[in-house]
Amino acid sequence: MTDGLNVAMQPGTPAARMSLLLVEDDDADVMLVSRYLRRRGGDIALIVARDGEEALAMLRAGEAVPRPYVILTDLNMPGMSGHELIEEIRCDRALSNSVIFVISSSRLDEDIQQAYAHHVAGYLSKQMAPAEMEKSLRIVFDYCETVHLPS
Repeated sequence: MTDGLNVAMQPGTPAARMSLLLVEDDDADVMLVSRYLRRRGGDIALIVARDGEEALAMLRAGEAVPRPYVILTDLNMPGMSGHELIEEIRCDRALSNSVIFVISSSRLDEDIQQAYAHHVAGYLSKQMAPAEMEKSLRIVFDYCETVHLPS
């Protein structure tokens, strides 16, 4: 099921400059990211996939996640994990240059090492106080609005 959640834009407004694909199976975490993005404002379109398989299908479809985009993915999800998703993206010529951030409750060194071995842009921990979490997400949002990515 594709949510196609888009919290940064209202109907009838110009298209967003950047898309943020959130790959997350936890509704509370989706709402948290959505709330922080809405509070921030700006022109980032939030698109939600509930697992790695759905995210990969959306990315390969092209129109579901318009470029330029940044991916923010959890690691521990049913079906295709975040690690498997990242590996699939890095092996796909059309997607290999995707910018990916990880957001996970795992602080295991092996998870962090594996993520960076697949060239993620950053690894965020979910186990933070709300103010720290908002600060971490703000880094991702700033990245989306500041860095020039391929279309």
